Parts: sequence; C-alpha cells; structure tokens
Amino acid sequence: MLWERLKYLAAKARRAWSDGTLREKATRFLASSVRIPVAVICGYLRLPRADRRLNIAAGFADHRGQTGHRQPDPAHLERIIAAYQASQEAQRTAPAVWAVRGEWSAWLDINFRDLVRALQSGDVPRLAALFQNLHRQQFTIGAGSSYDEYVRYRTSLTGRCYVLTTWCRYRDLFRSLAPAGAEVHFPLIGNPAGIDLAGETIPIHTFRYAYHAREMLEWLRDIPDATIVEIGGGIGGQACQTLLGAGPGTDTGTRRAIAKYLVFDLPEVAAICACVLLAAFPDRRIRLFGEGPVSTDSSEDYDLGVFPHFALEHLADGSVDLFHNACSFSEMDGASSRACLEVIERACRRYLSHINHDTRLPRRDADGTPSLNVLGSELVPDPRRFKRVFKKPRVFCLPEDRCHRGFFEYLYERCDGGQCAGIVE
Repeated sequence: MLWERLKYLAAKARRAWSDGTLREKATRFLASSVRIPVAVICGYLRLPRADRRLNIAAGFADHRGQTGHRQPDPAHLERIIAAYQASQEAQRTAPAVWAVRGEWSAWLDINFRDLVRALQSGDVPRLAALFQNLHRQQFTIGAGSSYDEYVRYRTSLTGRCYVLTTWCRYRDLFRSLAPAGAEVHFPLIGNPAGIDLAGETIPIHTFRYAYHAREMLEWLRDIPDATIVEIGGGIGGQACQTLLGAGPGTDTGTRRAIAKYLVFDLPEVAAICACVLLAAFPDRRIRLFGEGPVSTDSSEDYDLGVFPHFALEHLADGSVDLFHNACSFSEMDGASSRACLEVIERACRRYLSHINHDTRLPRRDADGTPSLNVLGSELVPDPRRFKRVFKKPRVFCLPEDRCHRGFFEYLYERCDGGQCAGIVE
C-alpha cells in the first residue's frame, strides 16, 4: 500500500510539473502534511473515551464476501460498458465547452487508467473485480468515496486519529442538525471503509450526504413528483441518501417526493455512479446513456438516470425543480462551469443549490492551452430570474478543506422578477 502511495505521489508530481502547478501543489501538500496531523491529534485527545473505542478495525476490514455484500451484476456491467462506450462516441462531437480540461484532465489521467482500460475493452470480469473493491480503488479519489480515509488509515501514523476524529465530528454535526433519532444507512456496495455502527459500515461522507438529502427534501416538500438533477454525482452517495430519504419511488397512482433523479458526470465517473445506484436500487427503473432520451418528461419510463456531463444540454426549459452541485463547479474549467450555469438558468424552475470554494486554480493543458476555473462566489445565476436565499460557510468540511479559500453553500430560488416564497435565509 505504501509503495502504491509513493507511485501515486510521483505521478502527481510529474503531472503538476507539466501543467505548471508543481509549486502550488507542493506548498499545499507540505502545509497539510503538518497542519492535518496536528489538528486530528488535538481532536482525538478531546474525544470521549467511548468514541476512541469505536470499532474502526471492523469498519476498515475487507467486506467482500460478507453477508449482505452486493456483488456487481454482470448484466449491469454490460449496460455500464455500453453506456460508457456510447458516451465516448458522443463526446467526440460534443461542443468544445464540454472538453475535459484543467484539474479534471489531470485527475482522470492520474487515477482512472485501470478503469478506462476495462471499460474500453469491455472486460466484464476485470470491471467486476474493480467494482467489488470500490471505495478502495484509486479511481474513486475525490468522488465522495472512503478511499482517502482508507489510504490514511493504512499508510499514516495518524490515520486512525484522522478517521475517528473526522467521523465523530461529522456524526455529531448530523445529530445536531437532524431531527432527534434520525439514522443513517449505507449500502454494502464496493467495500466501503468507515466505522462499524450496529453491524453496518458507515463511511464519513454518509453524514454529509444524509444532511443535504434532508435539506433538499425540505425545500421540495410542497412539490410532488419533483425532478432533481445532480451535476457531479461522484460515487452516487448523495443520490443514495436522497432517494432513501424520499422513500419508495414506484408506487403507481400516488404522489412521490421525487419522480426523477438525474446524475450528470464525466463518463468515467458516471460508470462508477451507475454501478453503485444499480446495486443500491434494484427495484428502480434506471436509465443509462444510450438507453433512451435524456429527458425529464413524465412519459419517460425511468426514475433514476445516470448520464455524461455533456448530455446536460439536452434538458428542456423549465424541466427541473432542483439542481445540486457539490465541490465540482469550482474544479472545472471555467468554460464548462459557465455552460452548466447557462443550462441551469433556462432549465431550472425552482432551486439551484451548490457548494464550492473560492480558490483560483490556473492550469495548463498538455497542449499548452491555459485553463482557469470559476470561483464558487462567481457562479451566480441571472439576478433578474433568481434570488439568493442564502450563502453560508460549508457545514461539513474535512481537515484538508481548509487549504481552500472561502468554501460556501449557496441556495438560489427562481423568481423571474416576481416574489419568491417558501424559504427564509
């Protein structure tokens, strides 16, 4: 594990040298290498004795083969491969604003080679092996998985302190913000790593997802059969918690909290998300790219859709009740995030929620073309049509998030010049 980590850091250093960010990333890495251990040790020393004794070993054990572990279905893998290959073909003719550039490009190049090979070659057994160990594969880094925590636990002297301190802080935050007795659950898919809680492994990010799921469902409480679009769905954790919180989605003849939930992400990440959601919701009607139109119309017979990022432009005007993005608008190339905002401005009929930082990330692509992100505070929809309901500091932050300048949560409501109703800042 340590050798793999060293090879990963070397690959990052080579890529940072080529895109002109070596000094920035080295400075951030060195600062966090000092700051994070000090912070987590101090936090660990403040934990109650009962929290220090939480069953971390069971949560970080190998869950493959355990009772309840959901194996990848070969039929699902065939669908995922077909969707990925259709995405690759369609991406060749997609507008230039959707090109994978800047931070995204480096992220894919360093982390996704094994997954891409399996998807491109249609290697179902290899893909099954990778997805069985999801959460502990390098290609899930930055996608809201438990990979980072797993690496810290296995390679860092303070890894155990990091996991316990951060997990307990997230748990306590969730308990302070959610109704009394609220529970969180996480499906045993792809070897997650976390704390064993009543026989169930709960990764750190589950509490964040569950909190934001409650927020979304509260905003949409008076909107039956709502449509949610998540841009940058990562491993599918937010979709999981929101759909679990919403309850059954296929009751014929009844009003549902959520009629359709669509996830848009890079084709490689969409493949991961599709694997998780297909396993987590076997009773849902799930559509992948190439299996039907990218449409939210009620006549389309699916509840949950997973599509590539560039397919976002297929959404019809006024067809989405809530757009949500967490931590990727400010990581994209600026042209892509502005293209997302243009789609949101015409397709959103209720709310836009996003969580992003204000750190400028100048990059240089392999061909020498510069790439620059847009800050979270600059991602403001047309004020003639949208009103900002709130801007607040991000609630759930990891110790390493402190390296970013100004991490905020935003909620905008569509008004079209009229009076917005229902939510008070």
